[in-house]
Amino acid sequence: MRLLQGIALIACLGIAQMLGAASALAAERLALVIGNGGYSGAAMTPLKNPVNDAALIADTLRQAGFAVETVLDADLRTMKGAVRDFTRRLGEAGEGSIAAVYYSGHGFQAGGRNYLAPIGADLQDEVDAEFEALAVDWVLSAVEDAHKGANIVILDACRNTALSRSVGAGGLALLNSTPRGSFISFATAPGSTAADGAGLNSPYTSAIAAELLTPGRSIEAVFKAVRLRVVEATGGDQVPWDHSSLTSEIVFVPDAAAGGPAAIASAAPGSDVQLELQLWNDVKDSGSADQIRSYLDRFPNGAFATLAKTRLEEAETGSGDDRIGQLFAQLASRSLIVDTPTQPHEFYSNARLKEIRGDYPGARQDYLKYFAFGMPQVDPHLRFQSVLRVQEGRAGALEIYRSLSQGRNDPTTLFAEILLEERDERVRRLGAFLDAYPDFSPALYALSQDYSQTRLGQQSATDKARERDLLDRFMAAVEDGRFLGYYLDQQMAAEQVEDARTRLAALSFINPAALANPVRLNAMRSNQGWMLTLAIADRTREIFVKLPGGEPRSTGFVNGAVDPSTGAPIPYPAFELPGNAGDTAIEVSYLDIHGEMQGPFSVSFTPGDALVSGQKDILERLSTGWLAFRDWDGRKLLYFTHLISYRCAIQEVRYALDSDTPNQVFDTGPCDPDNPHAIPASGPGSTVHVDIPAATSFVSVELFYRDGTRSGVKRFDAGQ
Repeated sequence: MRLLQGIALIACLGIAQMLGAASALAAERLALVIGNGGYSGAAMTPLKNPVNDAALIADTLRQAGFAVETVLDADLRTMKGAVRDFTRRLGEAGEGSIAAVYYSGHGFQAGGRNYLAPIGADLQDEVDAEFEALAVDWVLSAVEDAHKGANIVILDACRNTALSRSVGAGGLALLNSTPRGSFISFATAPGSTAADGAGLNSPYTSAIAAELLTPGRSIEAVFKAVRLRVVEATGGDQVPWDHSSLTSEIVFVPDAAAGGPAAIASAAPGSDVQLELQLWNDVKDSGSADQIRSYLDRFPNGAFATLAKTRLEEAETGSGDDRIGQLFAQLASRSLIVDTPTQPHEFYSNARLKEIRGDYPGARQDYLKYFAFGMPQVDPHLRFQSVLRVQEGRAGALEIYRSLSQGRNDPTTLFAEILLEERDERVRRLGAFLDAYPDFSPALYALSQDYSQTRLGQQSATDKARERDLLDRFMAAVEDGRFLGYYLDQQMAAEQVEDARTRLAALSFINPAALANPVRLNAMRSNQGWMLTLAIADRTREIFVKLPGGEPRSTGFVNGAVDPSTGAPIPYPAFELPGNAGDTAIEVSYLDIHGEMQGPFSVSFTPGDALVSGQKDILERLSTGWLAFRDWDGRKLLYFTHLISYRCAIQEVRYALDSDTPNQVFDTGPCDPDNPHAIPASGPGSTVHVDIPAATSFVSVELFYRDGTRSGVKRFDAGQ
């Protein structure tokens, strides 16, 4: 059994620019192959196949055009020397050269780092690893730094050992970073062990040798096919794991039509018909778009191409397949574990069942095997994160996911990693994620949650606007069929859709204009000048006003008033202008409830309109004071004093005695903008009352405002 949990292949194929398969083949290709099997001792038991594996891979790489250096049963000094000599040759190679490093033997993790075990290593605990073994990241860095070309590193090193638990006997750890221009494929999922093989070679190495020379395949397609072979050969015990930071397509063996030698093309084992049948049988019932696409990549005009395209469409849309329903029926009934899983949904089913039964280590292994297939669904990651939070806490889960997402061209895993960040960092990264993947609808929903009242407790107007925009985009994706395919658990997806609908309905009552500009200005003219009050459709911590030619100035705070929810002082919402102020453009900014500066927002002050609007507002709010009655010297007097004081808003006053149809006009006099509330000493408006019959029961009044509106008829009891 093999102990290396994670590093199977680092195809750091960062060629500066691939102009085609033929140009890739023309680049100088160098390979270092190491096979260690002659171990002795209780901790590192002998392995029968690494030497055979090294020979097989060396021959395969030679057929692919590599100049190969082979080292067998090497101690630490020999391994380091071989790497040193190899990197020297790489440095002498031309730009754009391709490097391949293959290792077969024991490997382990210690202190979160991965190590390759030399022959003769004396390993008892973690401290020994640094001095007795070869660190994988040292090898990767050495190869990467040696040249400006591509690097392939194959590490079939996940065999089981009798090392103590502290030295990581159960497999390799996840890589914390992926070298630039790299492709990394592990022999099996992180934390798992890999088979040494009952025959001459390990299942993993056998699969690589069988698939690597297939003409025209990209390296990603090669290792998808390798994964399928290994899963089938091991009954699901071993699932190879890939990392990639490639920016261009890499092809080991070009098609003959693309300029590759026919001799290399013919080296692929088996006929095309046999290969097609084998690959189709492997992928046809997987339900995986990636796996079905790997068949179409290899055989675009194959015998099963039409059927494959149909199944690819079904896999991408989530239709035409009842296995998901069967899966959740299985979970609900707590049915049996799949003993020999080979398909992604079977590994996921096993992970869920083991989780339900409390077998968290087993569940963790099966989740990681499922993730090796690069499936696009989100909910398995959400469930796995729940397991990790229990075992590792949030910080530990985030550390694992940072390693998990390294070098994987897999937006779902990256999205899942981002979900574990703290709120501010999560919001920043989700925004960047949506810039890169605008159609990834689960990210729209997740980011909308971060702006919701449930998540924030207190929302600013900006929060509401962002939440509404994200929910609009999310619901559009739902309607277009671009959401449900991201979920195996359709009930979980339905709950998210219902939550989005509920929140969007609540936000629909908000005036969009208020979200665009939440600031409104109310002006009141006194004989001393203008008092301008700001009505802001948001919760504020401080308000700033900028007048033409000036700088923004705080309006200050209400003396002794404190916001009970925050304990902060309440900002004073008003400021003054002189009575002779003309038309003025005002800019208003404010700190919102989160302390973020919003604005500036523009508001206009027009004295004439403001005077009418301000006085009209007072009249409408204090309508009971329009009229007053007084009995004096045997007469009944009807006073219009209040209306005269606010005559700048009034075009005409009509009234009637004991009738609801006002038909008499009372002259309030002209408006004096410089002294708008003063009652004239003489002329129109100086007479503030009229005599009415003592028997009058009521008086009706209607105001005609200067802005063209009317107050409606109001009745006042004249008394007896």
